[in-house]
Amino acid sequence: MPDWSLGADLGTSFSAAAFAVGDGVEVLEVGRERRIPSTVLLDDSGRLVAGGLAQRLTGRSPERAERNPKRYVGRGPMLLGGTPVEAREAMAALLELFVAEGRARFDGAYPASVVLTHPVAWDEQRQAILRAAAEMVVPRAEVRLVTEPVAAAVHYAGSHSLGRDGRVAVYDLGGGTFDSAVLASEGELFTVVGRPGGDDEIGGEAFDERVYAHFGAQLAERVPEWWAQVTSNPERRWLAAAADLLTEARAAKETLSEYDTASQYVSGADVDVEISRAEFENLIGNDVLRTADTLDETIRQANGMGSGLTGIFLTGGASRIPLVQQTLRARHGDLVRTWGDPKIVVALGAARLAATHAPPAATAKAGPSGGDTGFVAKAPAVPPLPDPDRLDVRLEGVLEARGAGGEVYAWCAARPGEGSTLQRIDPERGVPDRQLMLTMVLRWAVSPDGLLVADRAGPTTYLHTLSPELVIRSTRPVISGRPPVLVADGPTGWAFVTPRQPAPVGNNMGLPWGETGALSVIETNLTSVFAQDAPPVSLGDSAHWYVNENNAVRRLLDQDSPTGSMPMMSVGKEGCVVVLGQYSSKAPLGASSSRPGGLSGSGRHQNVRPWQVICTVRPGSDVRHSNRRESNWLYQAVHHAGRWYVATATGLEVGALEGNGELLTARPRAGAMRWFAAGQRIYAIGVEQVVPSRGVWIAVLENGALRPLLHEPRTVLLGHLTSTYVNERPCVVVDGDTLWVAVSGENGRTRILHVTPDGTRELRSAPGWLEPVARIPSGLLCLHALETRPGEGRQQATRLVHLPV
Repeated sequence: MPDWSLGADLGTSFSAAAFAVGDGVEVLEVGRERRIPSTVLLDDSGRLVAGGLAQRLTGRSPERAERNPKRYVGRGPMLLGGTPVEAREAMAALLELFVAEGRARFDGAYPASVVLTHPVAWDEQRQAILRAAAEMVVPRAEVRLVTEPVAAAVHYAGSHSLGRDGRVAVYDLGGGTFDSAVLASEGELFTVVGRPGGDDEIGGEAFDERVYAHFGAQLAERVPEWWAQVTSNPERRWLAAAADLLTEARAAKETLSEYDTASQYVSGADVDVEISRAEFENLIGNDVLRTADTLDETIRQANGMGSGLTGIFLTGGASRIPLVQQTLRARHGDLVRTWGDPKIVVALGAARLAATHAPPAATAKAGPSGGDTGFVAKAPAVPPLPDPDRLDVRLEGVLEARGAGGEVYAWCAARPGEGSTLQRIDPERGVPDRQLMLTMVLRWAVSPDGLLVADRAGPTTYLHTLSPELVIRSTRPVISGRPPVLVADGPTGWAFVTPRQPAPVGNNMGLPWGETGALSVIETNLTSVFAQDAPPVSLGDSAHWYVNENNAVRRLLDQDSPTGSMPMMSVGKEGCVVVLGQYSSKAPLGASSSRPGGLSGSGRHQNVRPWQVICTVRPGSDVRHSNRRESNWLYQAVHHAGRWYVATATGLEVGALEGNGELLTARPRAGAMRWFAAGQRIYAIGVEQVVPSRGVWIAVLENGALRPLLHEPRTVLLGHLTSTYVNERPCVVVDGDTLWVAVSGENGRTRILHVTPDGTRELRSAPGWLEPVARIPSGLLCLHALETRPGEGRQQATRLVHLPV
């Protein structure tokens, strides 16, 4: 039996593979399907299944499935039925389907070589995860990685004459992303020319979601009660109904590639929903134009380095959409080339490359993140491009940085044999001009009048007040079961301490996943050197309820529960607000029936009745309590222009803290929303999904209504709106009446957006973590960590960099 080689394209929504024997290349069908769903599912026995079987089981156990595991490559694990599963394992399960099918054809023999494809913007970290997945399945095979455009070009070159040193463009509109690239050929070898383009927000899945919403509007009118359950009820049958409707939306999209209308039967609601091709094109038209513009820009940059194109090759399942082909042909005419099933093109090209057993020679860089671009004889003789990712570094070793009142401060990592340092940054030059050495900074807060710092020396935690010049004004020891939470507003600072270590609780006690404990507040004057040691003021017991991510972490506040909150500034009113989670119950023996901290009994709580207590803390140790007993629970309160703007379980409201507010916009069922006051303006920022964080929405309040400024379903907000971890706070900076916001896609890069009432514009994009800190006269100061992937949080030290504005 001759050796065989495997080429696989493990895609976001669908995966495909092909095999090569000798000079022949053929699609490798699994279960008689040329493309299989990329879905993975963890069944009841703990076995990870993939492909068509996983897709069929999704309706039975939607909470155990993930339709798009490729999105987790380079991120944290996905949660399947509450169990964390690494992306490496999911990609290996998909690859195993193709390897098993090939072995069945070739008498059990493993492939001699394997080529796996990846998006052109993937960095080395994500490529390493893909390689590790292959080594789990075919540990003895030669494994090589190439970019998807290179694989597509290799296959197209086999059926189109490109001429010597010809150049081609690849337009890749897949399930999750859009990529464009120009490649130069030397025989059958290719290398990327210029800088690839792309858009992480556009793809077939985004189009499916538009059709899903289109169907949802019809269902909300025809069967409102059924639709309300689908959009809000977390029970398994309603999750399955939502998954089934998304499947119908995808089927309708594919039908519209051949017919003018699509009608789908929704079995759970016993109604039909419809969409026409004209309606569909109206939903996706702007996105298609964006992809065409991106392709044009990619071609324009590459054409500055040599001759024109001999062809534009379309790949990715979504490139079959008629509007896509019409738009591109209107601009590029006969240069546009297609294949019967464009999703298979990449797999076929990968199989051709797998049959080439010679090791790859020199490779060109695939844009800013590097990585293999294909098997090339030599890099093209073009002048080097200036590095657009070079940043002006002002300070190294920074853990956190904050600004207030025109001043900027940085907390820097301890050096060997020394302690932590706080440094003040000269706002004119953006470089340090003062420094204070401390022992081990735990938490800190800044205001125009000074700083409040919690510093640990041995077993004791000290609370320091500092002047804006970093001169220590007062010091006092504090007792707290965990690091204090600090808030500073003008001349007053508050330290919120836990007199005892919070006690973890969970369903085994008849309570939600969370923790209970007590909270006290210590007020201090930031401006006085004769500050008196005010005693702690007890706020009361509080319960915090969290999203149970993995039966271990208590991190994200549960957006559907009467949880307590982290202390927050009132912003437009002196003082701060704290929400205490409360409950009473028929408690176990030995436990109090009304105090959340009384959990000494060994039995289960029963008949739990929850509510919230809203504490407003004002200067002078003025603490006021009010109850909120309705089920629309409060998570955030901002005082702006004489009114309270609150974030609740229902959504964003304006009104009283106790309840009965006016709803301005509803919260996504799996998402979160928060207010951000900026001068005379107030903005709203939301995420459509909190686990994992995904889908950014930004709006501004005008004339009593929220006007959307940005909606990017595939974009991730840097930081997290609901996390209690300090290193995961949202990366948003207020600048007058505007905001600076950090977001990221799936290409390992961070984008800094300037948000104004007129819309959003991108200031800068850079690889890794890029967090805005403060606006200074010459630009924007940011924290940058090249080796940290953008996402919810970071652990290691960063660099303070300067971006011109």
